[in-house]
Amino acid sequence: MDSFTLNKIEFGAVRRILSDFCATRAGKSLALRIGPSRSPQIVRQWLTQTTQMGQAIAQSGLIPFGGVTDISAIMAKAHVGGGAAGEDFAILASTLEGALNVKNYLAALDESLDLLTAQAGDIADFQGEIKAIRSIVEPDGSIADHASVKLADIRQRIAQITQHIHDVIYGFLRQGEVAKLLQNVTVALHDDRFVLPVKSENRGRLPGVVHRSSASGATVFIEPEACVELNNRLADLRDEERDEIQRLLNQLALRISARSAEISAAMQVLARLDVLCAKAQYARQFDMICPEITENGPLQLINARHPLLIDRQWRQEKAGVPADKVQQVVPITVRLGMDFD
Repeated sequence: MDSFTLNKIEFGAVRRILSDFCATRAGKSLALRIGPSRSPQIVRQWLTQTTQMGQAIAQSGLIPFGGVTDISAIMAKAHVGGGAAGEDFAILASTLEGALNVKNYLAALDESLDLLTAQAGDIADFQGEIKAIRSIVEPDGSIADHASVKLADIRQRIAQITQHIHDVIYGFLRQGEVAKLLQNVTVALHDDRFVLPVKSENRGRLPGVVHRSSASGATVFIEPEACVELNNRLADLRDEERDEIQRLLNQLALRISARSAEISAAMQVLARLDVLCAKAQYARQFDMICPEITENGPLQLINARHPLLIDRQWRQEKAGVPADKVQQVVPITVRLGMDFD
């Protein structure tokens, strides 16, 4: 069927209704692009799949797409030097876990739903990749202390030095002769360095490094001399921490990029399953039945209802429109005395 005819029968509007039943972004996108087929065999397969999906939903509930999201942008940078961050890998792990849940759902279905159970084999097993990510990246995207022995050691030393700096600089606040030099008796941060807000007229009375001045010029932020070496050591440790985190992320990127083709294939399967699940829900929502397919006989529409009209009726009822105001859809029976190839 050509695009002109599809536009005339408002097939795009039907696709939009279908897409509303999809659970994932990829599924919605695919639903908005699908079209009819001229092959009776393919049409029969699609209808059988939809029928089986309806049975699966009745028996086991909807496909568990929770956690599945669009990871195409993440996969584009999930390689060494690609810039994928901890948050990206956390999302990736969540999606791969979602794929595993879908795979398990399909595998557990009744054997009679063969067109669905067969698709479980089209989703690869990513348990190793999930475990690898979870061993390094927390669900919120932060890098776990236990990601490596080296990282744990670096962070322990960071905590120790930070506490030492904290004790030293807050000790200045307890010294009366220092406190009276300050604009405010508090500690500030400048590029991860602890500094004190000193009144400009007192800048020479507190030994240390001046890092910046306030916009008004009334305050200068000084890093006390006693903290300079400690802050230098802390800065070095922060650099070591960033390097170790990058090494760990590169390690994950190598593993993920090695299976990028399988991950991409699994995402395509999930999108198709989402559309299939949407078809079954669409059919169930509006009490649709599976038509009989003939290659040579006439087209017969028995008790047919316009898909756009029944959707409008349903939306009006859902919105609480009074029954006498809802536009009712009257079924019609039509027999067209012509053959379709």
